[in-house]
Amino acid sequence: MAGDPVAFALTAGDATSRSAGGRLFPGARIESLARGDLRPSVPFQGPLFALFAAQPRGACVGLVVPVSPVEWAGGGDGREGEAREGAAERAPAPGDLVPIADHVGLERRGPLTGRWPAGVAREFPSMTGIYQPGIVRSREGARVYSSGVVVAGVADARRLTRFEVRAVREGGWPIVSDSLVPVAIVAAYYGMRLAACGLLQAPTDDRE
Repeated sequence: MAGDPVAFALTAGDATSRSAGGRLFPGARIESLARGDLRPSVPFQGPLFALFAAQPRGACVGLVVPVSPVEWAGGGDGREGEAREGAAERAPAPGDLVPIADHVGLERRGPLTGRWPAGVAREFPSMTGIYQPGIVRSREGARVYSSGVVVAGVADARRLTRFEVRAVREGGWPIVSDSLVPVAIVAAYYGMRLAACGLLQAPTDDRE
């Protein structure tokens, strides 16, 4: 991280995520937001938009959000090997840190859905290259699980819809999050990059 420091570290509001952010990005300013603030429902309103709007384009932000291991929890559809590609031999456990290499959005709405302010051009940002898993490093004892995984963005990681269950099983995506994708979209809109890391929670109940 020495050659590419983060502008600040954004974490979920729980104490465990804040602690992980401090260990992964030592010396960086920590900003913590509640789940609702990480999922803004109105474009350009709320603290998430304000945080990213205040940063220069091209800056990198550290991010720690909760993720849940759906496929690794025993989905058993024959795709376990695909889901674990590039990971260590053992299955991840709650409390492990997983660098994020990309995401697949399964929600129909997002932080740029809805009425936009007058005079602001309506456009959806490119997500190419937004994730920088190579910047996430194990520091001061923080255990990083793998070199990067793809996360499925869902509406509520605690209770997946039937569509989400079917999609993650067919796609073989190993983990889901309801906080990651909205943050990534807002970051991309402002031309930012993310050194994003998921904090593994207990496995989700993958049934609606």
